[in-house]
Amino acid sequence: MTAENRAQSQFLRIFNESSTFYRWQNYYIGQTVTLSSASWAYHPFESNGLVSGTTGGDSSLSIKVPATSLAVTAFQTAIDSNYLCEIQFFQFYSALSQTSPQASQITIGTYVGEVVGLGGSFAELEVQLGSSLSPVGAQVPPRKYTGSLVGAPIRL
Repeated sequence: MTAENRAQSQFLRIFNESSTFYRWQNYYIGQTVTLSSASWAYHPFESNGLVSGTTGGDSSLSIKVPATSLAVTAFQTAIDSNYLCEIQFFQFYSALSQTSPQASQITIGTYVGEVVGLGGSFAELEVQLGSSLSPVGAQVPPRKYTGSLVGAPIRL
């Protein structure tokens, strides 16, 4: 795969332990595509923050999305209900068909984080995703924990 024929797509899922609420992709404009037996609607967004190959203490990622009523509702509900977001990054050969995800595409990254912050402007919403637990030691970053993130305690 040469650099001039390489494209990348991103797929975003907002979910909790029992349900998926939204599945969006940002590459196939105006289309709903199927990936892993699930439908992914087109909704423009961009993500940044995955720039290091090393494990950080409290890795985060931000998403910028047009401030449509759908996006505002989705992410406001996500932060209020402590939903998680998963973003999958794919790379593929762009000289082939562009109508649906290719079987030969390569997963170049996956990020799962809790929606921990919202901001932005009238036109653009900026969503902050953060890891719910630190990958180093037993430190816990200052987050709001719920049963859906940690699990139900044992009761005697």
